Amino acid sequence: MSYFGGEYDVAVIGAGHAGCEAALAAARLGMKTAIFSISLEAVANMPCNPHIGGSSKGHLVREIDALGGEMGKNIDKTMIQIKMLNTSKGPAVHSLRAQADRKRYQMEMKHTLEKQKNLDIKLVKSNLFEKVKGKYDVIISNPPYISYNEEIMDIVKNNEPNIALFADNEGLYYYEEILKSCKDYLNDEYLIAFEIGATQKDKIIALVNKYLPNSNIISKKDMQGRDRMIFIMNKK
Repeated sequence: MSYFGGEYDVAVIGAGHAGCEAALAAARLGMKTAIFSISLEAVANMPCNPHIGGSSKGHLVREIDALGGEMGKNIDKTMIQIKMLNTSKGPAVHSLRAQADRKRYQMEMKHTLEKQKNLDIKLVKSNLFEKVKGKYDVIISNPPYISYNEEIMDIVKNNEPNIALFADNEGLYYYEEILKSCKDYLNDEYLIAFEIGATQKDKIIALVNKYLPNSNIISKKDMQGRDRMIFIMNKK
């Protein structure tokens, strides 16, 4: 069985927080964009403790907001309560966190995507590229990248589906599978963007050199100085 979803400049795989922001940014820049999700209910679906901000990612939400992103606007519309954390400590660790109405947040973000010009939501249940047809300029992916041997918080492990967290081959399985096959779905000039685990940069770069040896590679750190993104480009 095959699936043809049309011709697009950008394909965003997955409609979590990062996928929604990436798809909206690309569409607002005038690129014809498709975002892929396994169901409409999975678009912007939040975890068991649904909130935006807090000590670990509050700065990231503010950066997204400053660049015209949607996460901050969406939580303003759907929050239950908002609180400044760590007020008993110094101002350097003060952090704003908004608790979300989980279903309203998901529905509001989905509605925002549906209204956006140049953006289509495609519902495809596929094993990687199995049912994806056509060629693209951009592939964006935040695959499961936690090794089965890695220790993570119980609240995450017990409430999130393992398929969304863990991957074989020290967390590298999906990166290698994407890199193996992506040339069949990319135009001559392309960009691939991966979110990565903090210790995976060198191993993923080795995979890129194996499967896309003529590409340019740029890595970026997060605000805590940890390796977090890899961009793979081929420009004429």
